[in-house]
Amino acid sequence: MKKINLNLGNKVQSTAQYLFQQGNKSWHNRFIAFGWLAMCLFIPLWIYDIVLGTINGAASLLLVALAGFGFFQLWQKREQLSQLKASEEDKILGYILISVAIAAVPFCLSVEWHQKIIFYIFLTGTAFSTWGFGFFKRYPLPTFLIFMGFFPQPTIFGKMVWTAFTPEAGLERFMAIAGAAGLKVIGQTPSVQWDIISLPDGSVRVDWGCSGFDLATIAAVTSLLLGIFWKQPMWKTSLFVLMGIAFSLIANVPRIMLMTLASVYWGPESFEFWHGFWGGQIFLSILFTVHYYAMLALLDWNPFKANKVTTG
Repeated sequence: MKKINLNLGNKVQSTAQYLFQQGNKSWHNRFIAFGWLAMCLFIPLWIYDIVLGTINGAASLLLVALAGFGFFQLWQKREQLSQLKASEEDKILGYILISVAIAAVPFCLSVEWHQKIIFYIFLTGTAFSTWGFGFFKRYPLPTFLIFMGFFPQPTIFGKMVWTAFTPEAGLERFMAIAGAAGLKVIGQTPSVQWDIISLPDGSVRVDWGCSGFDLATIAAVTSLLLGIFWKQPMWKTSLFVLMGIAFSLIANVPRIMLMTLASVYWGPESFEFWHGFWGGQIFLSILFTVHYYAMLALLDWNPFKANKVTTG
């Protein structure tokens, strides 16, 4: 055990020394290293948001994994990246962007989406000044993963897009109708008015937080991450994402039924349990277990190959 810890300590020390040497290698590297130090001021605030979002059932950790996977892909291609050279115009543009990002840090410590935009500007400036515009053409996937991983307040943005192109309370009303239909199947006598499910002894409103949108967002991000990690083709990764969204919306119906019964008949403590963190985690565990094995079953499925064999 001591030997393992010693080796781990030596590896961390050698990595730190390597980063320090690279950061102090040239004026360009020192400038970028200073920019990274400035961006590190946001880290405590982001950790707080990640912990709080995870407790509330958001996809915070998954987004971190998405960005981390993007950076890991770039690290694997570091030898290829070392061959890219930025033009003088790209370097100047990159340095301007980095300077703007560093100068804006003291003014962006209170608003998360300001911080994320500043971080985007810094990363873009770093890529321009180090590798040039060609970097974005040659490495679109890592760029996309990092962009999505640091996207500011994705749930709020998703809600804005959804409500802009759908009828008012469309998803909430759909879930209320589906939940009421499920309650009828088990012998209850519900009625639905707009987004309210009414039983003889009480009523429950299906708000946005219980519409299944957040659950579908988490499933979509997880499906995208696993599809890329398993090196699946784009069409199959897209299928995984659609499956995750469909499973999430289907699984949200019994969740609505359960919370309705808990609110009307079982008391506030039972409702808070199923509506809160632990109840959400139970549903997430069931959902992702089913979805994970469904994706595994499709890993070797290739209808295009079967068609070629048949026609041949």
